[in-house]
Amino acid sequence: MSFRACMFCHSIRIYPYLGFMTGQQYQCQDCDEISPLVLEFDTEEDFTNFLAELEEE
Repeated sequence: MSFRACMFCHSIRIYPYLGFMTGQQYQCQDCDEISPLVLEFDTEEDFTNFLAELEEE
């Protein structure tokens, strides 16, 4: 099961905001940012590894 995460705060609490002529956009429920770009992960393990790498930097 794949899922999406916010580009700004990395929350997985995002939902579709707009579509149609403007293209798909998403809004984050945690930081309220609206963006057409989101991070997409195939597994929860991939997401966890991504967060761990961010913490190391």
